[in-house]
Amino acid sequence: MSGRNAAAAWTGLALGGVVLGVVVGLLNRVVRPALEISRYAEHILESGVGIATNLDGAGELARTRELATAAPALALAYLDRLAEAPE
Repeated sequence: MSGRNAAAAWTGLALGGVVLGVVVGLLNRVVRPALEISRYAEHILESGVGIATNLDGAGELARTRELATAAPALALAYLDRLAEAPE
């Protein structure tokens, strides 16, 4: 290998190293926000599952309302019976 070819090879290697550094830097600038978005997505999924878990008993609200609206009438009927009962 002549001196000129060796110099060209070293120059090419140096330029390749610079280009590799730039590519790694650019990749880092893309990967960091992507990982942050992934963490946000995981947090959103976890929150959504928590909300869904809390809403599992929402169907029982109608039954609770029925019982709550019936309670005063039942209590009054019970008090009337107590008033009518002989002592």
